[in-house]
Amino acid sequence: MKKWFLLTYFLNLAISAQAQNEIVGQWYNEEKSSIIRVYKATNDKYYGKITWLEDNNNSDGSTPRVDEYNPNDAKQNMPLLELVILKGLEYNAEEKQWQKGTIYDPENGKTYECFCELNEDGSLYFKGYVLGITWLGRSTTWTRP
Repeated sequence: MKKWFLLTYFLNLAISAQAQNEIVGQWYNEEKSSIIRVYKATNDKYYGKITWLEDNNNSDGSTPRVDEYNPNDAKQNMPLLELVILKGLEYNAEEKQWQKGTIYDPENGKTYECFCELNEDGSLYFKGYVLGITWLGRSTTWTRP
């Protein structure tokens, strides 16, 4: 009986570990104008950075796009490519969601609290919100390239 319990316990741990890492990898944003690479950091939290932009040049055509809408003036000249826009997500196995993170929208310079979950079709649903109120925000869906 003990062996069966231990086997079941470790099997559940393995399944949970696999489920929580399903977020890891490359994702198109909803408009397919960028690819975000989601990775697990050494603190067991998940982060995502822009690794590809459909249009990586400013309107002058020769300089890389920068984070021009960032509310921090010192960061407005940082390139969008390699910018970390998803920070600190933690997996909640009970709810099958990644929670307690933030997502940054470089199109408007705003950072939102967020959670995300996998849809049945394999896409990744994000809900960004403010003031801890989930209905006070917006959502987006990312897909695999």
